[in-house]
Amino acid sequence: MPRFSAAGRGTTAATAEHVSAQLWNPHASMMLYVWEITCYWVASTAYVAVRRSTARGATPASTVTPDADNALDRRAAPVSGALLDLGAFGTQPTITANLRLYRGGGPTNVGQALGIFFPIPVGVPAGTGLCICTNSAAILNLDTTFVWEE
Repeated sequence: MPRFSAAGRGTTAATAEHVSAQLWNPHASMMLYVWEITCYWVASTAYVAVRRSTARGATPASTVTPDADNALDRRAAPVSGALLDLGAFGTQPTITANLRLYRGGGPTNVGQALGIFFPIPVGVPAGTGLCICTNSAAILNLDTTFVWEE
């Protein structure tokens, strides 16, 4: 399976459960398989969670549209049309209730990294997403990278 990587900087309002970054799978039938997520704290050290989303949300601060340069072998763009949306969002993505795939604290200093590596890939079904969001009412400002296969 081809492997891809996309990265960007997202932020949130000082509100619990706000999304900083979301890998969105717009494909009608293809599954994405996320292997790792890396976050670098830019200006805050808030707690984070990895959550699933069932609706994309609207007006993200920016969107990364991966192309062949995001393929680790540079052969082709993602067939899925995967997108990396970065907060703050005008309308938040709909995250699943009471399901955190990962929950943890940020480092104590700005500029430190948190790497989340999954021993088996986390599936992102068609028409859903995987998000990095806050656990508390604190501003989350992260450089985030998702690595996935499709």
